[in-house]
Amino acid sequence: MLEWLSRETAVDASINAAPILILAYFAVLFEVVSPWQFELLPVVLTHTLTMLPLILLLFVTYLAARLIERDASRS
Repeated sequence: MLEWLSRETAVDASINAAPILILAYFAVLFEVVSPWQFELLPVVLTHTLTMLPLILLLFVTYLAARLIERDASRS
């Protein structure tokens, strides 16, 4: 599945692992602990503020790894 990913590229892209794990932790924490009594606005805001950056960071990390690997194969 990840045949295109070399060890060096994985190390370069792993710098985003810490923020990804922190965002995922807070997304799960807000769902499990639920500090509010399920009011729509706070739930939507907390999940938007954690899940949107998480998805964006995953996409950008994947894209960066693909571009690094493409440039490495050219040289």
